[in-house]
Amino acid sequence: MNNQGVRGVRGEFQKIVATLGRTLLKDYPTLLGKKQITSLMDAEYCKDVIGFGLSNHALLRHRDQGHMIQGHGRYWVQVYAGLGWAGEFHVCSQRWKDHHQANARVLSRFVSTLARRKPEHAGSRTLLRYVEALDRYWAAAGGKADSTEAPAKQPPQVRPTRQPGADWPVWPPPSDEDLCELARAMIPFVRFLDPGIVYAVAEDNRRMRSDWSSRLEALGIDSAIYLWEGSPCIFPGVRRYAGSTEIAVFRRRATADEVPPQCLALDDNDYPKHLWAFAFTGKPFRKRGPEGYQLAHLLDHKEHGNRWREELDIPPDAKRPVLPYGLFTNAANSAYVPGAFLRPTDFSPKLRSLIQRRALQLYCNICRIVPPPLSVRPCEDQNWSLDNFRWSAPVGGMDNVPDFLEFRRERLAELLDRRYAALRTD
Repeated sequence: MNNQGVRGVRGEFQKIVATLGRTLLKDYPTLLGKKQITSLMDAEYCKDVIGFGLSNHALLRHRDQGHMIQGHGRYWVQVYAGLGWAGEFHVCSQRWKDHHQANARVLSRFVSTLARRKPEHAGSRTLLRYVEALDRYWAAAGGKADSTEAPAKQPPQVRPTRQPGADWPVWPPPSDEDLCELARAMIPFVRFLDPGIVYAVAEDNRRMRSDWSSRLEALGIDSAIYLWEGSPCIFPGVRRYAGSTEIAVFRRRATADEVPPQCLALDDNDYPKHLWAFAFTGKPFRKRGPEGYQLAHLLDHKEHGNRWREELDIPPDAKRPVLPYGLFTNAANSAYVPGAFLRPTDFSPKLRSLIQRRALQLYCNICRIVPPPLSVRPCEDQNWSLDNFRWSAPVGGMDNVPDFLEFRRERLAELLDRRYAALRTD
């Protein structure tokens, strides 16, 4: 298809998506539940779970956030009101570009799933018409229907074994050597901060620890969560939101009866990136990072589902460790990883351990990565020794670090003052 034809097809897809947004949010708002709307406002969910290629944008954006991002219109100006609790939303307008064909396929399947979940709903028949339109678009853009696609070349089949009474086959997992091969391909692309930058944060924490700790404690926040001895926590008191209630409060779709526990502020994932942004650009993070890379936390920083028992050591007679919130903006607990490798670093224990131990190797002499009494677990398997892998040199320059330390002091002062002001008005 020539360029003019492609542009015309993309424009048709743009119209389908715009009218679909009106159908879901205005005409038949009960097709989407509260949980689904919350998920569709999460860029990570849209990308990783549904599969949309939206340039790190969510499918929906609350009216209060506007339709512009960094001066560019990434969402349609028109807003649609959902249910009474939901508010009004802009719909993302970015999906007809580089990924328009793949996104049409993904959107068709997503809409089809919505229709099947509520077959008796008055809007389900309308959704099925959208599915037909999206499938026609997919074909016009060069896709092939599922029934006519040429079968891809398949690897040698492994006969699945079945457990008695089970419906799903049991496929063989990757071997240890398979994982090592994956690690050898991935590790040269993992980017850690220069130890000098992490040291500057830990040293500034040492200077400010007494003052910040006393102010946090006065607000009922356990300072040991963020400011243990040797802590490289970048923004003490800031943690990631957790659960639907905190997400709704953070995105201003709901108000909280009380302040979130054990924090000054909630965040979606910007605060951990400010230090990286200053190291390379001299400015705070502005929703755009290195192309093709995403920030990965090395150790879990949320309370729910935390894997510290599997990944960290603790003395047998020690007390239960503090909440893990201080690992969220921990300068030693993050690395930039190519987007193609994020899932292995999330779910492979050996890959996760390898990267955690590399961080310990880089920073153990300048800070304490995890709060006491925890410690990063060693690995006895020589196949996974750090020396067996080719690591890239740590990245980032020191020139802008003084400016960053001033920026974070000012930001923490603002957060503390805001919390104290709220107490005075209650």
